[in-house]
Amino acid sequence: MVNKPRADAAPPAASGGALGRKGTVASAPDPTRSVLLHSKSHPRMLKSNATSHVWPLGALAELLDNSQDLECGAERVDVDAYEVSPGTMALTVQDDGFGMHRGQLQNMLSSGFSNKEHVVGNVGRFGVGFKSGSMRLANDALILTRQEGTVSVALLSTTFLDAIGADDILIPMLTWKVEPGSLAGKHTYVALTPSNTAEWKENMGLLEEYTCFKSEQAMLAELDKIDTVTGTRVVLFNLKNPPEFDFEFDLADIRMMRSLGDDDDDDDGEPRTSSKPRQSGRRPIFQQQRPGQNMTLDVPEDYSLRSYMEVLYLRPTVAFTLRGKDIVPRCPIARLRRGFSSAANAYHRLDPYTPRGIPEARASSVHVHCGYMENNTRHCGFHIYNKNRLIQMYQRFGAQLQANHMMKDMLGVVEADCLEPTHNKQAFNTTDITYAKCKKHIEKSMGDYYFNVQKYKLSGFYKQGKRAVRGKRKGRDIDSDSDSINEETDPVDEDVGGNDGGGKKKSKPSAAAQRPKVSPFSRSPQVSPFSRILAKLMTHPRSSAFIEPVDAEFCGALDYYEVIKTPMDLGTIVTQLDAGEYRSVNSGDGPLRFVTDVRQVFYNAWTYNQPGDQVYRSAQKLGRVFETELEKSFGDHDQWGLLTGTTIAKCGPGHLKPKTLEADGDEDRDGGAVPAAAAASAAAAEAKRLEGEEAARVKAEKEAVKTKAEAEAAAREKVAVAEAEKEQRAEKVAARKAKKAALAARTAVVPLYPPAAAPAPAPAPSPA
Repeated sequence: MVNKPRADAAPPAASGGALGRKGTVASAPDPTRSVLLHSKSHPRMLKSNATSHVWPLGALAELLDNSQDLECGAERVDVDAYEVSPGTMALTVQDDGFGMHRGQLQNMLSSGFSNKEHVVGNVGRFGVGFKSGSMRLANDALILTRQEGTVSVALLSTTFLDAIGADDILIPMLTWKVEPGSLAGKHTYVALTPSNTAEWKENMGLLEEYTCFKSEQAMLAELDKIDTVTGTRVVLFNLKNPPEFDFEFDLADIRMMRSLGDDDDDDDGEPRTSSKPRQSGRRPIFQQQRPGQNMTLDVPEDYSLRSYMEVLYLRPTVAFTLRGKDIVPRCPIARLRRGFSSAANAYHRLDPYTPRGIPEARASSVHVHCGYMENNTRHCGFHIYNKNRLIQMYQRFGAQLQANHMMKDMLGVVEADCLEPTHNKQAFNTTDITYAKCKKHIEKSMGDYYFNVQKYKLSGFYKQGKRAVRGKRKGRDIDSDSDSINEETDPVDEDVGGNDGGGKKKSKPSAAAQRPKVSPFSRSPQVSPFSRILAKLMTHPRSSAFIEPVDAEFCGALDYYEVIKTPMDLGTIVTQLDAGEYRSVNSGDGPLRFVTDVRQVFYNAWTYNQPGDQVYRSAQKLGRVFETELEKSFGDHDQWGLLTGTTIAKCGPGHLKPKTLEADGDEDRDGGAVPAAAAASAAAAEAKRLEGEEAARVKAEKEAVKTKAEAEAAAREKVAVAEAEKEQRAEKVAARKAKKAALAARTAVVPLYPPAAAPAPAPAPSPA
């Protein structure tokens, strides 16, 4: 690398120097603007814009967005950190894109210069992302960029602006011309802009004074780190104090300072300066606030830059590296795999939805993906992407915000390019009607997925390591974790001859005739109404919120046990039933306690939740099932008054269903098997329903194709009409011009007195 001295042939320096405020400003090409005042931007604007980024990793993502955009043309982006001086770290972001010439670099460092809005593949819109993101992380940013033939350096520094007391944002900037050197692989830098020697020295002096590169050779050495033909390198130095990043805990990562610790001080009383594993279950220091999220939940994406970059882009178009190691993208959609009977039952992509009434530039469909994690984690919610960029993580909707267990293990991904993100790209404009429509669609999709796609999932099985209760199916007994309840069969015939000695055997009495003799605590599901009713409740699709005691902290309902004084759940009732706590001899105390406890589960749900909530409606459905089954079992012989205090009035209107057929294959009122004819009829009805749905789907597809063809034809016709109108207008303009020319020729004025001819030159005098 050789640095040639510059030539001094240049225009004189402006009055007042580069930093003087008395120099004349070049007027705009339009002469009407030469008398207008110029609106200045005070350096405080850089600091105020930086306050929009509360989360440091979100500010750093702004620099990655610029490299991801199509205008950059990058294929690889490297994020690194290195020590510029003892104890002083700097962050760098480097890409191999097209680079920038001097004018583009000046526009990037100005405010509002952006042509990315509504461009496919771009996230940027407002033209302030680089300024707000870089100034949030550091006080100074040095930008080095290379194009074929030129290199430029510019400094955006609040340290410099504060030191000189500037009232406008001033940018020291230099440009060199790159010429091939005499040696192989070498090149020569020739000073190019500014062309005035005094201005060049003043800009170079500022760069040497306010950066960590104290000479022109050091600056050019930093430029040589861009080892590609074109590219851009951003160096953030003078990072914010107190330090926010930990560069030592993991040399392949950049983590938030103290993000894995709980105490603000070390054992010696000094402030903690590095991350340490958590010693308690308290909230991580840098966990982002999300509605409904447990304060002790560990979210690596909140404090680890590597984890955040792995999910930052849904479909990355460039390769990222962090501190020399590749970033392996973790597609959130691919992670939605946690099957119960098969993986196909776990993940589902719902039909796209296009909100109406949105601007044409943002018109696009919303795609919702639902599923479960491959591992049992306590994370739930949706990752919402806008134009391939992650805007919100683990955003909860609907029942996930309520104090229950419903949908608490459901994860999803939303692709919503029609929404409008805020300028820090960490939230959406919630005042937009489109956001309200998308939110309603997401909640509807959650319900469709939970109650329809997952109908094959039995509620008692989704918690590993805890008690699971399964309902009876054909050829299967009810069982639990500790024991199995085998079916006990009474003899089909019995000797009822008695003293007559006839020994005549009679057939088994009906189930209705045997009910008064049935103990409600028998362990056989055929003769134990309580066990059968409880199994039916716990295998109901809406029972998941009532299987276990409410975890108030996990569900975000910290006041639950202040409102609910008598907590109860179906799992606790099963345990007490197995332990014989509901048994009583010749007394109705045990059965009454059982019925009271079951009803208490529903009353708790109705007390804490509002009418219309998912849990409230689920309690209504289960309450109706319980009261109906109780009526079937003890309606004719309610010797203990179990039907007194029924909750049927709070269960809302019921739906009429055929008595001979149950959706889950349970037995009929008398305990017998479902008749084969009824099962065949149900199968035929289901086949007919599926056939109707398929026909409706085919019809909808045909109508969609027809509508699309009509729209295309209308568009073509519209274009043809516009072309015809354009030609007509051109013909009219040509006719008017011809008419005007003819009129001008007819009305031409002939002068009355033609101009006099010039006098002839006098002849030259002859020689004497």
